[in-house]
Amino acid sequence: MDIWTSIIATFALMLVVAGAGSLLAKQLPEAWLGEGSIMSLKASMAMVSTMSALLLGLMVNSARYNFSEAYSDVQKYAASIQLTDLELLNYGAAACGLRHTLQDYGQQLLAETWQNNADFSQARTDGSALKVILRLDSQVRALEPSTESEKQARLSLLAFAHQLVEYRWKVSGLARTATPAIFIIVVISWFTLLFLYLGVFAPRNPLVAVGHVLAMIAISAAIFLVIEMGEPFDGLIQVSPAPLVRLLHRMEAEPCPAPLITPAAQPG
Repeated sequence: MDIWTSIIATFALMLVVAGAGSLLAKQLPEAWLGEGSIMSLKASMAMVSTMSALLLGLMVNSARYNFSEAYSDVQKYAASIQLTDLELLNYGAAACGLRHTLQDYGQQLLAETWQNNADFSQARTDGSALKVILRLDSQVRALEPSTESEKQARLSLLAFAHQLVEYRWKVSGLARTATPAIFIIVVISWFTLLFLYLGVFAPRNPLVAVGHVLAMIAISAAIFLVIEMGEPFDGLIQVSPAPLVRLLHRMEAEPCPAPLITPAAQPG
């Protein structure tokens, strides 16, 4: 079931229950709808209302934190790839082929993380992003540094390759936990109970009906935010891939350094 079906079903459930409560009120004895019943149920419904608001607020805050953390991880990811590319540039022409592997990795990363983006889905390379970064690690290990600076650069590149694997795990959906479905079901059940009570005791006039419908829409919107931000790389609200896209464009615009050509010795 997709998010829109869930939200529409939530709104429809609260609406139907409120209507059922209004119809139920007509069948109940008049004595049951007196002031004593209202005051008694108001106390219990106040507790349910408080728990519902508290749980929904915690769920929204947790989803917002999850979304913010994903945004931060993408920023760090882009910075790590950029530092790796700069180290490859500093290494020289011998690392030119590794820059192409790093670009392939960035393209595969975009295609796997933002799967619903048509621009990125066409940019897949052979193998998964993990396979590409492991290939980069093997290529770094195969480098044969001849100077002390190249040896230091090789060590830095190995560290960056390990860091990219770590960030890949953080950004991937495997490392993220969306809001448990049972939480959403429980909070919807509590709000449904509240609207059943409101349907029974609320006055029958257009103003009250419109107010209840607006409240249902607001609750459904909050649940939409919880579900949507729980999937930071999919849906209407998602972390922007702009940092990685700009980085790949910069890498494509900046070619590898040309190899140094040593002039041939002149015959004596």
